[in-house]
Amino acid sequence: MESRWRDLVILDYEVDFPAASRLELALYSAGAALFPRVLLGEPAPWGRHRRPGVLEIPAVRYDRLLDDFGARCADPSFVRRLGARLHACLDRLARATRRLEPPAPPRRGRIVKAVEALAELMAFHVLNWALPLDDIRRWLARLTGSPHAARGLLMRLLVPTNPAHLADFAALAASAHHDLRAGDWSPRRAAQLATDVGHLQSPGLARPFDDPAVLETYLRSLGPDDAAYLDAMRSARDDARRRLARDTALLLLTAGDAAAVARTWALTTVCRLAAEEEEQRRRWQGRSLRAIGTAAAHQRVAPDRLLPRACHLPPTPPEAPRPIVDPTAAGWAWLSC
Repeated sequence: MESRWRDLVILDYEVDFPAASRLELALYSAGAALFPRVLLGEPAPWGRHRRPGVLEIPAVRYDRLLDDFGARCADPSFVRRLGARLHACLDRLARATRRLEPPAPPRRGRIVKAVEALAELMAFHVLNWALPLDDIRRWLARLTGSPHAARGLLMRLLVPTNPAHLADFAALAASAHHDLRAGDWSPRRAAQLATDVGHLQSPGLARPFDDPAVLETYLRSLGPDDAAYLDAMRSARDDARRRLARDTALLLLTAGDAAAVARTWALTTVCRLAAEEEEQRRRWQGRSLRAIGTAAAHQRVAPDRLLPRACHLPPTPPEAPRPIVDPTAAGWAWLSC
């Protein structure tokens, strides 16, 4: 939740995720604090933490960085670098997470590296509100000649190119439900399915579907309408992918103008990148938190004590006490006459 108070913008993730753990809240606020460095190459954090999950940002700097980011979204070279940064963060987190999963030993240093890698990836969640959607919609309306067509096109551009985690969950759960009803089921299949989809349904530390028994109970509870809904989600995802492929013809509307081609490519690519970021981040957020939680339990360390460095900003030094009467102030200059 974003709110403004005097000259501050306050990002309060406690409101957005009231049931989240301290570590999960810290990852969101630390990711926001890292947004300037990870996405824009500016070294200074975006603000300072009041506490994990609550970030205070000077309003002038908040607005300036978002305006700067929005303008750079029309630059193809910036968008290419942004995509490279995203994939570098994903690769770094994948390596760190695999070093925590069996049969790797869950050492404390490896857990810390995974937390830091996840915090860097979380910087990309700011794309959810940083994209200049109004500017993109106006540009698409200019190309298509129709504001209505532009809105529909923008919604399709915000669909990830890879299968969505909720659609994956729906497809796997629907298939398992049909197999279970047909008698083709076993405890081993339940355990494998929990490993494959447990983290897709809930990305936090509390993931009930990681338990094969809980997942099997859910599958057995599905009625015909529920199973049909899961199948419909899978079909809708396939249909969205087919429509998205047809939208590549958008570049033809630029009439070969080099500047228009570059701007169109950048804006459409950054939309797809934002959708892809949301999808891949949610997948790795769930998988990494599962590995971090398991490794922390093995080390007998509370996960909420493993906060990313971006949350441990140095405290603001207290102001020196002021005297009731200050004879050095301008209003008391007559004393020295």
